[in-house]
Amino acid sequence: MPEPLSHLTPVPASNSITTRGHAFWRGDERFFVKGITYSPRNRDLTQAGRGAAVDALSPENFSELQEDIAVVRDLGMNSIFIYYLDPTKDHSKAINWLEEQGIYVMVSIFTNLQVPPARPKNMSSFKAHSDTWPQYSRVLVEENLRIVHEFASYPNLLGFVVSGHTVRSRANTGMAEVLRAAVRDTKAFIQARGGRHIPVGLSANDIRELMMKMIKYFSAGSPAERADFHANECYSWAGPSNFWMSGWSNMVEVIEKTPRIPMLLAEYGANVRSPRVWDEVLCLYSPEMTGVYSGGFVYTLIHGQNDYGIIRTGSDGEKKIEREEFTNLQKSLSIVNARRSEDIIGTDEGPLPQGSEVASEEVKPYEQWVGYWQQVVSEIIGKEQSEVASP
Repeated sequence: MPEPLSHLTPVPASNSITTRGHAFWRGDERFFVKGITYSPRNRDLTQAGRGAAVDALSPENFSELQEDIAVVRDLGMNSIFIYYLDPTKDHSKAINWLEEQGIYVMVSIFTNLQVPPARPKNMSSFKAHSDTWPQYSRVLVEENLRIVHEFASYPNLLGFVVSGHTVRSRANTGMAEVLRAAVRDTKAFIQARGGRHIPVGLSANDIRELMMKMIKYFSAGSPAERADFHANECYSWAGPSNFWMSGWSNMVEVIEKTPRIPMLLAEYGANVRSPRVWDEVLCLYSPEMTGVYSGGFVYTLIHGQNDYGIIRTGSDGEKKIEREEFTNLQKSLSIVNARRSEDIIGTDEGPLPQGSEVASEEVKPYEQWVGYWQQVVSEIIGKEQSEVASP
């Protein structure tokens, strides 16, 4: 069994990550995301509190964060994926501490976007483009850009991911134009506020029939409006499997045929067998996958009602590590972390497709949506500038 790593002095996550070509980079070296999703359970067991999202990086959660990240470090990981943040909270203490611990943070935004209610069947005057844009409200934009504004200054911010959870089936694909507007406006906001380039991507549900359509749609257009990376959930590797049986070979083959952007697995680790064996980790960080993917996020750290998780919390609040599952995952990651670069990437990645323009998917009316964006930008950035200038 590998030795615990949390007692060792970590290398700070102070060198920013960027995207270039089809990969993530830290300086001139390929960066592989070895991460896990992190969503603490709400300890409020009242009806009002049960099921409510918890801000993992809030001051109130800091002591729990410290305990949990020790487990992340012992696993040999370098990143966490945060689903929910409260824009009214100050997260500086947590994010600075995570930098010291060598942990990069991927932040999901626009998770509060909602699918429009079904329209009445007798609404004959319904326009195809009129049921999605009202969802892109001032409150939605302001809340999410405030999160972007706070986190954009930290070097260990891995990137922002516009949550694609609203596209759950063919019936919801109209929401893609709202997500596209969110990507565009987030990138424009980051440029307006100044500072380093920060990758802005899109996450997508595990719906194989829509995967390539989503990748093509969100990688189309100019660099100012397209996604910098795509993160798809993938649960097809079930129990002991391999590159071919799992369907990962088909997934990679299809993506390789198109001009492409960097790819991540937003979630992976099907629990059809308990404990999970984690042989997919060895494949994900091998030449079979790294020509397309730059790693991903195990689902998940904290055990929830869906029976996934490395750490289980009892009714008394006491935490217990799922030991066999932890050991299996730690062992796989220790093998990956000991690999030489050529054993992960391969000796020849082959030529990359030229350019990133994909014109095969129709670009929807998001291009004309201006909405509240300019007002929100002026208020957020203008307020900060006036506060700095005040005596």
